[in-house]
Amino acid sequence: MKKIIFFFLFGLIFFSFTDAFAQTIGDTVNPKLDRELANENNKISGKAIVLVYSNTSWSGNVSGGDMGSSTKQGSGDAKYTVSCGQLGLAQGLIQKDTDYGFVAVAIIQNGKLLALESTNAAYGIAHAVADNCSSGFGGGCLIATATYGSELAPEVQKLRELRDNSLLGTESGTSFMGIFNDVYYSFSPIIADYERENPVFKEMVKVAITPMITSLSILNYVDMDSEESVLGYGISLILLNVGMYVGIPVIAIMRFRK
Repeated sequence: MKKIIFFFLFGLIFFSFTDAFAQTIGDTVNPKLDRELANENNKISGKAIVLVYSNTSWSGNVSGGDMGSSTKQGSGDAKYTVSCGQLGLAQGLIQKDTDYGFVAVAIIQNGKLLALESTNAAYGIAHAVADNCSSGFGGGCLIATATYGSELAPEVQKLRELRDNSLLGTESGTSFMGIFNDVYYSFSPIIADYERENPVFKEMVKVAITPMITSLSILNYVDMDSEESVLGYGISLILLNVGMYVGIPVIAIMRFRK
């Protein structure tokens, strides 16, 4: 009878201790994770944030999309930004370097938790994988949609066809879209919202962007199946738009002054 009571008490203490320790990981990680999810600076188009939480030393790697893994090591918490790429993938594999403490790996994007793994095992591994990471390439043309009133507007469709059928078909085009999205989505939601609130501003934007969209539509009628053609046509259109938006106004002002 004494043995039964002993094992019962031992089991009760063991499971209580285990549950308390697991709860400690959640108590430590969850408040920090909530702050990161609410952080607007973490909302970057086409990128995910890999968060490492730990109270001990660790090492491992993080990776995203088509890029190779990057070796990381540290002690305590860490934060890394990775590109999702066309594969829409982000992951972090972190191993404890000790037989004590814990490590947790979380992957977030645009205020959403995509993956979370943790361990308190001796030299344990936490491997978080998010295969639903948004590349950002499929995002909407916010300003054009607000300007022309619908995603089905011909002008918006031209931009989408150019992106999907031409630019994303080459490495240089994909790289350009990644850089472009980082800049574009940092200000376009503000402009699009203001267009919806102010009809006069909306018409001003329409007048401003229509020549550019018309010039870009030319690319839908040329062959852009190589890196050279993308770079050639891209540079030509940049020069054309610089001429329209800078050159012509400068010439007009100079003539007006004369």
